[in-house]
Amino acid sequence: MNFNSQETRYIRIKQILTLFYQLTKTHLTFIDASLHLVTGDGVFLDTNKVTAFFRKKNLSLFFPLITNGQFNGLFVTNKNNIPVNTIALHQDALENIATSVLNAYYQEINILSPLTKEDLMKTRQLLNLVISGSPNEAENTASKLKQTLGTTNSKGINDIDIALSYIDQNIDQKLTLDTVAKNSYLSPAYLSRLFKEHFKINFSSYIRIRKIALAQIQLISTDQPISDISSTIGFARANYFNKVFKETTSLTPLQFRKRYRGAQKIYTINRDLAWNDNISVYAASQHYFQKEGITLKEKSINGRPCIVAINGLSSLSNTKGWIYLVDGIQPQIFPSETYVKNKSVIQWIYVTLS
Repeated sequence: MNFNSQETRYIRIKQILTLFYQLTKTHLTFIDASLHLVTGDGVFLDTNKVTAFFRKKNLSLFFPLITNGQFNGLFVTNKNNIPVNTIALHQDALENIATSVLNAYYQEINILSPLTKEDLMKTRQLLNLVISGSPNEAENTASKLKQTLGTTNSKGINDIDIALSYIDQNIDQKLTLDTVAKNSYLSPAYLSRLFKEHFKINFSSYIRIRKIALAQIQLISTDQPISDISSTIGFARANYFNKVFKETTSLTPLQFRKRYRGAQKIYTINRDLAWNDNISVYAASQHYFQKEGITLKEKSINGRPCIVAINGLSSLSNTKGWIYLVDGIQPQIFPSETYVKNKSVIQWIYVTLS
C-alpha cells in the first residue's frame, strides 16, 4: 500500500517523531530523498531553510529508514543526545515505533545503524544514499560503520561489565567493594569511580537495591520465613535486613509480602550499560523483553505507550494486571514518564487487583 498523498506521509513521519520523543525524551527530525525536512513543528520544503535548520540544531547522527527494500529518508538528531552505549536501544525503539506507524503502508520497515556527520562527510554516503536510493549501498555503509558506532566499548565499560557479571553470579553472598574489585581484577577506588561514572550511583547503593529486589522475589513467590530470606541473601542479622528493606521500599518485609502475595509472575530487570538518564522505564523494559524473546502486547492509553500484556498474561481484565516497581517502590505514573536515572532495578509483577 502506498501513501495517498505526500501530506499523509509527512503526518505519519511526524507521528513517529512525537512517539519517539514521548518514549526517550530525544528530539528527532526527518529528511527525505527530496531534501524535505519534517520536524515536530512542521515541514520545511525550502532547501535554504533546511540548511539553516541543520546548522542551528547541529544535527549530526543519522538513522537511515529503509521501506520495502528502498531508501526512504533519514531520522536525524544531535549525537550528543544519545550516549554511545545506548545507540542500539534507541535504534530498536525507533524501528518498533516506525513499524507500528507505517506497517499499513509498507511490508518491510527497517532502521539501520546510525551514521555520524563525520562519517558522511568523509565517505559522501549521504549523497550516495539520496541519489541512488539503493538499500544494498545503505546496508554496506551501515555494516562498515556498525563495529565502530554500535559496539564501541571503552576500557571502563569492559571493566564494569566484568564486575556486573561477578555480582550477578554472587548476589546472594555478602558483597563488598573490595571483594568485587578483587574478583574483577580492579582496584576498589577504580571500581567505585566506574559505578559513579556509568550508573550515577555508588557501589553500595547498587548492591543494596539488588539484594532487596532478590528478597522481594522470595517474599512474593515463597512462604520462606523472613529471617531465612535475610540470611540467604547475605544479611547476617534479620533486624538489620528489616531496617534496610523498610528504608528502601517504605514497607516492612511482612507488609510487602501481604501487599503482593499471590502474584502470578514477576520479571526483574537489573540495570545494565544500555540504561542512561534519558531512558524511560517503558523503553528499558521493552528493550529487555525483546532481547529475551518475551512477547509483549502494547497499547496507547491517554496518548502514552503502555505494556498491557507480557507473555500472554494480560492487564485487560478487571481482576488481574501488571504493576511495576522501580528500586522496590511502585510509582504512581506511567512507565513512559518514569526514568531510570540513578535507578538499579525494574520489576514487573502480575498481581490480583484489589
